[in-house]
Amino acid sequence: MIEFKLICTPEIFSGKNSFEKLGEIAKKLNGKCAFVVIDQFLAKKTDIKEKTIKILENIRIKPVIYDRISSEPTTDTGNECAEIARKNRCDIVIGIGGGSTLDTAKAVAGLLKNPGKIEDYQGIDKLKYPSTPKIMVPTTAGTGSEVTFTAVFIRAYEKKKAGINSKYLYPEAAILDPMLTLSLPKGPTAATGMDAFCHAIESYLSRRANFLTKPISMAAMELIWKNLPIVFEKPDDIEARDNMLCASFLAGVGLANAGVTAVHSLSYPLGGLFGISHGIGNAVLLPYILESTLPHISKEIEEIAYRITGRKIDAKNFIDKLREFQKSLGIPQRLSEINVPQNSIKQLVEAAMQVKVPLDNHPVSITEDDIIKIYKSAF
Repeated sequence: MIEFKLICTPEIFSGKNSFEKLGEIAKKLNGKCAFVVIDQFLAKKTDIKEKTIKILENIRIKPVIYDRISSEPTTDTGNECAEIARKNRCDIVIGIGGGSTLDTAKAVAGLLKNPGKIEDYQGIDKLKYPSTPKIMVPTTAGTGSEVTFTAVFIRAYEKKKAGINSKYLYPEAAILDPMLTLSLPKGPTAATGMDAFCHAIESYLSRRANFLTKPISMAAMELIWKNLPIVFEKPDDIEARDNMLCASFLAGVGLANAGVTAVHSLSYPLGGLFGISHGIGNAVLLPYILESTLPHISKEIEEIAYRITGRKIDAKNFIDKLREFQKSLGIPQRLSEINVPQNSIKQLVEAAMQVKVPLDNHPVSITEDDIIKIYKSAF
């Protein structure tokens, strides 16, 4: 008998100019005051803030705007947002931006119904009550946060990165509008695209992968392999941008159901200790972790290689091809290139060992000695 579980809760609205549906979606949630978290760059460089205010005011929903989210947000930032939302008695939350913005919005929605601070709920299933209704609007293709149950923050005083993981963080709705990704610069386009690729390949290789999640993860990899180079070179290619948003969403579904693996466990400390962006950290480590796991995953890697390139390539050669793919996107190849000091390996290993769930999902058991070797090879 086949046993499986598949979760995909948001109602998805996709396509060119689908952001215009924000009003009708928000109206269905029966709120009177919306806490809106908008990416700082977008708020300054585009008219998305003004559009959002107008849409909400037209349906008589009061907007409370927070537009100071930086990359890799801290718990302090999240707690500040939650306090503002509580004071204004917000009953809807909207996130518009990249993963950091969406994670913040999801956490605020959780804290509006659960007393306390973000630190109280970092871990697994610590939220006791369902969160305030929330709408996610990703502007990167990327994190897949619009379809996942996680909100990640850095505890600055500990230099440690950890997530709130709860079924109550699944959004009620998500809008995938490629027009909102056109302003994304080349660097973040590549980094977030590779983040999505990591979600897809890790969820494909995960111990928890099943016959439903594997095709979803594979479809995401196919779309990213074809379309990420296009949007990197031609940022205004709307069709390719749309395909990347769909790929990120699919990779998020794979992540939410099958989980990620050791790539994320080893990448988290790079963000917590050194402020390395999540996408870059994942991308730099990915080839080294795949190599360390050969030959146990050779069959799966060759399946992936054939599907996304159309050619039979052995696992080792595909990992080399992956390096070339990332290099063409301007992704650094080694930890030394992103200013991670080599004398930090002990700290990195200690922190990575604490991110246990992805380690447990890895297709083969991975030890502390294995992690030391991976970090060393990545320098």
